[in-house]
Amino acid sequence: RRLVRLSFMLSVAVPGFCCTCVTTELNSDARTLMSGQSVVFRGTVLDRKTQPPRPEMKGRGRYAITFRVDEYWKGSPGQTIIIYGLDSGPDCMGDGGYKVGKNYLVYAYEQDVKDVIMGKIFWYGWTDVLPEGTKMLVPNTACMPGGESSAVRKAIQQLGKGCIPAKTG
Repeated sequence: RRLVRLSFMLSVAVPGFCCTCVTTELNSDARTLMSGQSVVFRGTVLDRKTQPPRPEMKGRGRYAITFRVDEYWKGSPGQTIIIYGLDSGPDCMGDGGYKVGKNYLVYAYEQDVKDVIMGKIFWYGWTDVLPEGTKMLVPNTACMPGGESSAVRKAIQQLGKGCIPAKTG
């Protein structure tokens, strides 16, 4: 009887997550997982600009995060790259939490700038800060081995030697 009560309390107390990884993603190495990404790189955050708030987003923050690219494995980033991140939410988008001065392994994909509305709920949007339909890079944090470089050494080893971005100007 006590066990039943405990399992009920745990099921009520633990929040549900909409993001789940399929078994193949959990068992894949860092190189295999980059196939669906537009860019995979390791870099240091130079700047993290908070974007203007949108009342429809109920306090969810948006950020333009500028990285100095140290090395890359996919895409053709320059010496710097901007990723647009959000505070974490139920839509599996997020990673506006990158910190200036820290070095990260980043998996990102390209998407069109848009406002995302599901049913009558406004999830997130960018059309007030970027022209609708243009391309933007967003971090893919769901089931990817990215993160602060010191914590994802195994993934960086699996990727192997990366390319150094070409110097401009």
